[in-house]
Amino acid sequence: MGFFSGNLSLKRFFIEEIEYFKDKDRVIANLNNFVFKDIEYEAREESIGWVSPVKVYKNEIEVNEVYFGNYVLLALRHDTKKVSKVLLDCKLNEVIEKEGLSIQNNKQLKQLKDQIKQELLKKTLPNPKIIEAVIDLNKKTLLLNSTSKKLGALFLSLFEKTFSILPVYVDPTVFSYISTGKEGVGKLSSLTETVIYDE
Repeated sequence: MGFFSGNLSLKRFFIEEIEYFKDKDRVIANLNNFVFKDIEYEAREESIGWVSPVKVYKNEIEVNEVYFGNYVLLALRHDTKKVSKVLLDCKLNEVIEKEGLSIQNNKQLKQLKDQIKQELLKKTLPNPKIIEAVIDLNKKTLLLNSTSKKLGALFLSLFEKTFSILPVYVDPTVFSYISTGKEGVGKLSSLTETVIYDE
């Protein structure tokens, strides 16, 4: 996983209400209110929720799995299931033929199709994705280990739902200005690839 393996693609966010995350018991309780629910044997297409950053298979999160000194490590799990349209059409035609069904209208066809899809979903393995983030309590910063807009939006949506706090995205240009000042940004903008490939 990203923060443990060093494989990172980060987006930076600012959290004004950082004191909230110093209350460990409240944070863990809220994470467990929105904990991930497994859909492996269910006829559901999607499940999203928090998991332990160190044990993503667990259905309960503990303080020592999230808090590391001045850092709060978060992990969101997003599982999806998809039934192939080709498979669904094949099964639909097979059922109609085997049972000698006479479909009278589109409503009946849709109902049968939905019923077959539900059965297939129960047999379909989910495709899991883990999205990680770390909160730096000292710097009021959240680092999200994903540059995907879709995954980022999923994370921020659940984050806001869980904590009633929406982090503010920090544009890299603005961050460099804050960090280095106007003169530093000028120096950064004048850099060329010779700095990297200097012989």
